[in-house]
Amino acid sequence: MLLTLVAAWLLLGCASRGSAPPATLVVAPFDSGRTEAIFNLLLADTAAQRGDSAQAVAKYIAVAEWAGDGALARQAVQTALYGQDMSAAIAAAEAWQRIEPQNVDAAQLLTGLELQQGNADNARELKTFQSRQDYLNLVRLLNQNVPPDTLFGVLDALLEMRPDDAHALFAYSLAATGLGQPARADGPSARLLALQPQGEEALLLRAQILLETDQASAAASLLRGFLASHPGHVSVRLMLARALLEEKDYGAARRAFETVLRHEPGNADARLAAALLAGQMGDRRVARGQLLKLADDSKQADQANYYLGKLAEDSADVREALARYARVQGGEHRVDAMLRRASLLAGGGELDAAVGLLNAAASESEGDQLRFLLAQSDLLLDGGRPSQAEALINEALAHDPNSMDLLFARSMVLEKLNRRAEMERDLKRILEIDPKNANALNAWGYTLADRGERLDEAHDLIKRALEQSPDNPYILDSLGWVLYRKGDLVGAEAHLRQALALLPDAEVYAHLAEVLHAQGRTTEAREVLREGLAKSPKDARLLGVQGKLDP
Repeated sequence: MLLTLVAAWLLLGCASRGSAPPATLVVAPFDSGRTEAIFNLLLADTAAQRGDSAQAVAKYIAVAEWAGDGALARQAVQTALYGQDMSAAIAAAEAWQRIEPQNVDAAQLLTGLELQQGNADNARELKTFQSRQDYLNLVRLLNQNVPPDTLFGVLDALLEMRPDDAHALFAYSLAATGLGQPARADGPSARLLALQPQGEEALLLRAQILLETDQASAAASLLRGFLASHPGHVSVRLMLARALLEEKDYGAARRAFETVLRHEPGNADARLAAALLAGQMGDRRVARGQLLKLADDSKQADQANYYLGKLAEDSADVREALARYARVQGGEHRVDAMLRRASLLAGGGELDAAVGLLNAAASESEGDQLRFLLAQSDLLLDGGRPSQAEALINEALAHDPNSMDLLFARSMVLEKLNRRAEMERDLKRILEIDPKNANALNAWGYTLADRGERLDEAHDLIKRALEQSPDNPYILDSLGWVLYRKGDLVGAEAHLRQALALLPDAEVYAHLAEVLHAQGRTTEAREVLREGLAKSPKDARLLGVQGKLDP
């Protein structure tokens, strides 16, 4: 911006000195003031680049006042604030106000900065803060140029001067939540609600802050109290439903959404939430009925059809699920719907159709090509065609040889093909690119542990993976498995139970059953197997362990 301004002045002269008629070349006469201004702008630009905000601001102010340029004075304020030089910022704001005495932004910013510095006697323009928008405007001006602590220093000073100003309390609370610091707004939002006990905005803001500071129960109690005397307030009831979801009181949340629908039948968000909660609670008939109503709305059809597909899939109605997923033409669920269609086709023995579907989708969706390609690889691998999966990935790697996603996918294919040295080569390459890649560390360590090879190395790799992702159930399972291989049955059981609590997966059930069996606790092992088989009755790993226990 500054260099552009300099160039304009060099070519045309200061705008305040007039301009030449069209198509006439005028050589401006020598003007020592203009020359000095250009020189000062260059000095200011240089000083700003090297971080000397005081020098930069002084030069900007000099040129701004010479030219009567309020925009340049504002630039001086921004430069000072960026350098956190509050004294220079106040001087620049004073210059801005002198140049543009009617500019409200200049007056409000100067007042806020004076207060933040403790100069209450100099804050002459406190009267400019008369509305909520005035305070929000100050937040906007500061948020562009200063860190949050400086911004809140100004707002704290304002609140100290006006502790019962509802507009200031609202702006402060809103700024705190918007900047991800809701705890700062706890006191101001409570004070605002005390001043406006019947105010819906004050109530909703206070409830939001309670939710964002892990006080869902308090938020729910507050909202219920308001609804007792104002039952028709839909926005408050929606906030109550959110609080109930945070408390995991799904039945009450569902009832809250259904109450909203009685007042506002066209509220699509409430209908979707009510449908999903009904489905989660096992009431699929109600869930389907709600979703069918949404599916008739062109704006909601994509997400409604996606969830109708999931309901059908959960009910083992593959034909209906495929039909519903096929109707998802856009929106956030489009890719997931396509992947579910492909998975269902492959599961029904139509692997070629599934791969063809994903291949066509990849060609039409550049942004999701990698995801569709990796899904194709997984389907081919699960369908017993690892060589075809390898060829697919190799073709993609030829265009992007350092893609960690592709290298990892190929390593899994190579493991299936029993080409272990090549698998390790790909995992090593990933770790050269990203030494802390938890997936590569875990996959390499688990593969070694599962083969019973280089167990100390496997243990080290898995521990390094766990450092990057401490609560990852897959890595906890790997750690339990390598400890089992090393003979630490107690440690193995502890980590496998931790993994199972996070991820009730067939492989984890199988590992835990083997560890219990190795400790002579065969009855417990059979119980673990029963739980696993109830979830995954055809899992080969579980059936293999069952064969060991009951030959």
